[in-house]
Amino acid sequence: MDYYTLLLPTLFQQRIFLIPDYQRGYAWERAQVGELLEDLELLNAPRRHYAGTIVLCKTADAPIMGNDGTLYAMHAVVDGQQRLTTIMLLLNELSRALAAYPDCAPLAEGIRKNYVQTQSRDNWPIYKLSLNKDTHAFYRDSILPETPSIDQPPVRAAARLRDAKKQIADYLQRENGESESEHRESLTEWHAKLTQQLHFNLYEVEKEAEVGVIFEVMNDRGKPLTELEKVKNYLLYAASSLNVEEFAQDGLANAVNDAWAKILSNLMTAGLGSSGHEDQLLQMHWIMQCEPQARNWDGVKSVKRAFGLRRSHLELLNGLHEYVKGLRDSSVAYCDALRPNRSEAFGEFEERHRSDLRRWNSKLVRTGSVIRPFLPLLMAVRERWPSDQEKYLEALKFCEKFSFRAYRVGRANSNFREAAMFRLAHNVAARRLDFGEAVREMKRAYGEGWVRRAFDAFTNAAGPSADYGYSWGGLKYFLYEYEEHLAPRGTEPKVGWQEVAGAGLKDTIEHVLPQDIGNQPYWQERFTAEHKEYKDDIGNLALTKWNSHYSNFAFPIKKREFNAKTEKGELAPCYANSPFYQEREIAEQNDWTKESINDRRAKMLAWAKERWSVDFSDVDGAGAEDIEPDEDEMDDEADIEDEDKADE
Repeated sequence: MDYYTLLLPTLFQQRIFLIPDYQRGYAWERAQVGELLEDLELLNAPRRHYAGTIVLCKTADAPIMGNDGTLYAMHAVVDGQQRLTTIMLLLNELSRALAAYPDCAPLAEGIRKNYVQTQSRDNWPIYKLSLNKDTHAFYRDSILPETPSIDQPPVRAAARLRDAKKQIADYLQRENGESESEHRESLTEWHAKLTQQLHFNLYEVEKEAEVGVIFEVMNDRGKPLTELEKVKNYLLYAASSLNVEEFAQDGLANAVNDAWAKILSNLMTAGLGSSGHEDQLLQMHWIMQCEPQARNWDGVKSVKRAFGLRRSHLELLNGLHEYVKGLRDSSVAYCDALRPNRSEAFGEFEERHRSDLRRWNSKLVRTGSVIRPFLPLLMAVRERWPSDQEKYLEALKFCEKFSFRAYRVGRANSNFREAAMFRLAHNVAARRLDFGEAVREMKRAYGEGWVRRAFDAFTNAAGPSADYGYSWGGLKYFLYEYEEHLAPRGTEPKVGWQEVAGAGLKDTIEHVLPQDIGNQPYWQERFTAEHKEYKDDIGNLALTKWNSHYSNFAFPIKKREFNAKTEKGELAPCYANSPFYQEREIAEQNDWTKESINDRRAKMLAWAKERWSVDFSDVDGAGAEDIEPDEDEMDDEADIEDEDKADE
């Protein structure tokens, strides 16, 4: 391992940089880019600016010869890729800005050739920096060129590249009141700062297994590492420290790097590339494979304790391989569980079964309540029975039922029965339970008397209630499931779930009996003192697209006839013309009264009782008495913030 302190021109001399696929994509946000730009803006000659540490590993690839005879050696960037990529973006935009001034054209061309892109002897482009496979094509075609392609960013990391490019370009623009000569002088000062005042610490390692050794002793690393990065670095450190044959060390290091490339690719393409999802994946896999007690999870510290170097190194080597493979496989199951509608989801199952898996996994996600307690179990079922779609589908259906019954109807805290589910997942992964026993354990976990009584009270409600009405968190999901029930066999609802979920209640929920009846004689004749009691009842509510059109009109006006037309000849907004089957069902009523609402509620709840039914007869004593929550169910954990929501 060699160490140098050097300037930017020396760093780039005869080197081509590759960001390996096992590295995360471009992660800098506006704040980090802005800090770098401001630091350079305030940098006065001859003061130095410490630009951080770069760790490189020379690859086995043959050098590439440029058209001027220069030989370029290929180097994998194993640390410092965020900073190096941002500086590359800055150099590219600086070259573009300087090219606008004819007398600066040679300098602009020199920057581009030395730092951005040169030519091979056959005049093929040689990019001085190549990003990982998720973003390099976008970087090459939409970030570097003067005229970018019209492609949209394929992943969040590519969108961050686009945003950083624009931020830097805006920063280098000529300011109002600034003359051309002043702007030109400012740009040449930027070049001088980048090439003469930026200093880098460079570590060159012979094997990527040595990288972990560096990270164990480095402290000043700029943006903090995520837990996923810390775990990877410790595994590489452990690989280099094992007292085993060198080929075994290299084999483990390669397995780690390959696994991390797959893990990061899975998370990014699923729109789950946030540090919160990385941390959750690590913990859910740890609970499934290593330790079911969530309170004992402490990130990389847990990994270090479990895989400490005091153990037999041969035993440790095997354990690390098993852990790395398990985490890699779990990333597939994790992404499928949270983003089931991706085209690549459930790829190992037969095509004819994938639609059912996506459909039921989507229902679990749609409940909008809690999925965390079920993640380790879903991962364990995939790991234990990787090609048995029937078992995974059955597990999905039970998870969806219990999620709705306990967390939506029962309003249990999000960590209710989490500890029991984590133990169950661990026992399934450890092959202590067969599938039938696992299902019975799920029933026991959610068979508490109060949960069952809450569901029975919900489905047997004889009178109007607002408890499960307009303000109920499960209302949209319940009504959409009812819409699927009403749809003709073999068809989907005409309005997709995303459209329903993405709009507010006032835009998607219709009160047949209006919330405010005003002076409408039709409603005053049928509802007087009972208006408040009935208006928010589930029997009075329906999904809609035309809430604003209905106002508080009388029921006959809202329902209309199928041939009702607007002045433009279009079908008028009314229940009879609605794209929702449940509004069309309501339109079949002749009148809307208290009896109408009672009858509709009874019909919907009878369907719900069957839809979310669970047979507890094979579970001894389930539901016989209320069971106090475990101690670690008392500290409710907030759901992770999905920083990548825009990518869904």
